[in-house]
Amino acid sequence: MDCNGRSKSMVQGIHMTKNTDAEKSEEQQDQAALSPSLEGDKSCLSQKPRKQFDIDIFRDWCKSCGICAAFCPRGCIELDADGSPFVKDADRCTGCGWCEIHCPDFAISVRVRKNRKVLEQEED
Repeated sequence: MDCNGRSKSMVQGIHMTKNTDAEKSEEQQDQAALSPSLEGDKSCLSQKPRKQFDIDIFRDWCKSCGICAAFCPRGCIELDADGSPFVKDADRCTGCGWCEIHCPDFAISVRVRKNRKVLEQEED
């Protein structure tokens, strides 16, 4: 409210009205007619297969600072008893590359995992 007793919306020129129950039901019917129904058709909800990633740690370059494990948002990289990083669960990796970007020694590489079919074709 301002000093003249007007609400902020009135000062800005916004006029708000309440819808009656009849107007609400008409609006809901219009929205239902315009929006597609997803209840019976689950095909549009199916997801394509998620990419999987491999994480390579180059032990000769790594100084075991632990930055990679600290920055991994999915907990794919952890430190062993000696403080050296290891890949705990590569299947959880989303390929964000935070570990790779923040590694001061360039000792980590994150790449898309190739399918077994593709690997077999390359070997032939």
